[in-house]
Amino acid sequence: MPEGLFPPRPEDCVRLAAIDAETNPSPWSADAFRESLARSRGLTVRDDSGTVLGFVVYTSVAGACEILELAVTVPARQRGLGRKLLEAAIEDAVSEGARRCILEVRESNTAARALYAGAGFLVDGRRKAYYRTAEGREDALLMSCDL
Repeated sequence: MPEGLFPPRPEDCVRLAAIDAETNPSPWSADAFRESLARSRGLTVRDDSGTVLGFVVYTSVAGACEILELAVTVPARQRGLGRKLLEAAIEDAVSEGARRCILEVRESNTAARALYAGAGFLVDGRRKAYYRTAEGREDALLMSCDL
């Protein structure tokens, strides 16, 4: 496991949900994190006191990695933590035989789109009106990269 990254503990799920709720209009609940992490993989990045600053939840099945959720708390952004989490998830998935990575992202999430594009992801599809927003619905962009 890369230095500074740790698997999430069950008691972290409340914190993961709080981080997700900072900017996600339809965030996962703590229970949703618990359920997902029971059948998926995850990593957290923490500060010196052990407080979770960011996380990634992903799967690696049948040669494909899927990024399910990735978020960094607002005050800890612009420090490369999102990139570190993404790269570690991909590295782990590759060690398990993944040859491709897929994800979906809100069209309006320009910061995440830039992170993924910088890691080699390309837009290869769109799900119309996939995400709920305060104003209605928003498209999801489907992105992928070969590993």
